[in-house]
Amino acid sequence: MEREQTSRAPHTFGEALGRLRQNFKPRARLSIWRLRSVFGLTLLVFSEIVVWQNPTARAWYEWPILAVLYIALGSFLLDVIVRFQVHTPAAIGLACGVYGLLSGSIVNHGAYHNVPIGLIVRVLGLQVGAAFLALMLFLYVMRGASPPLLAIGAAALVGIAWGVWTAWYPAQPNIGWAVPPRQIAQLYLIVPLVALGALYAFFMPRFGVLRELDLSLMWWERIACGAPLFLSLMIGVWNNVIPVLELLLPAAIFAFCLWALHFQRPESDPSILARITFSAPSLITYVMLTAPLILLGIIAFDATSGDFFAIGTLLYIIVAGFGSAWLPFASGLLFWAILRTEYPVRRRRRVK
Repeated sequence: MEREQTSRAPHTFGEALGRLRQNFKPRARLSIWRLRSVFGLTLLVFSEIVVWQNPTARAWYEWPILAVLYIALGSFLLDVIVRFQVHTPAAIGLACGVYGLLSGSIVNHGAYHNVPIGLIVRVLGLQVGAAFLALMLFLYVMRGASPPLLAIGAAALVGIAWGVWTAWYPAQPNIGWAVPPRQIAQLYLIVPLVALGALYAFFMPRFGVLRELDLSLMWWERIACGAPLFLSLMIGVWNNVIPVLELLLPAAIFAFCLWALHFQRPESDPSILARITFSAPSLITYVMLTAPLILLGIIAFDATSGDFFAIGTLLYIIVAGFGSAWLPFASGLLFWAILRTEYPVRRRRRVK
């Protein structure tokens, strides 16, 4: 009996090791992590530079840390989109809200500046908008098709907004940021977008078929993504950068967004990420969407001075209006769709 047990032990251990490797699937997940990494870096560029969160004040060693945090945030955003089968405009808004609240509360701390104005403008306005823009760019480039004229026009408007915001917002007395010199602002816009284009062209998995569910996080991937975000939260609380009481409001809105997304109907339609199940990133598409942003952004930055500073005030009002309106509007659309589909069905059942 002892010999049989000793002879079975290595076999049992080998089976356990094989099962463990099968559960982790490191090689099979490598291409997925390449995709998540580039998407996370896309979010970094939009959340820190395109919506201008004073990136010139950051030290060089902060950027690798930010890259890890934004890759974790991007992985969670993709997981939320797949898990809740996000495909309607309302659900996309709520998913971007989940990202924006995490980013503005844990990473760049915009939620705690001039509460609640900072939460409305810098988080619900800028960070949610950055998530939506990064997601749309990601989808268009990964599909490999030529973008419509509407998307190119939207990219041009984003460039104008970048130029106006970057020249106007830091100059406000209650902000305390230095307005970047023209050459520095151009470098901070051009270099990251060019580097991002190179990642889409040479680092992304090409001409491969992805299952939509592969973009959701496995249990160990949730731990890997949650650990740096939790550590960032604890460090922020320890250093009094993240006030615990003021964290409660964005946490409550975050919980509401997840609760509302539970009303999605997973069996009805695939998520918006089903459009990229065949990975074919196109550098031409990327250039068509980012070139207008860069060109008009540089022109708008130069034009936003002197008498044109009223444009900055108008843009601030637009961002504040968007940050105030999208959550009730998206929630209303989502629950109205539920009433239209679920209530008649339940009423028929009661009649029968």
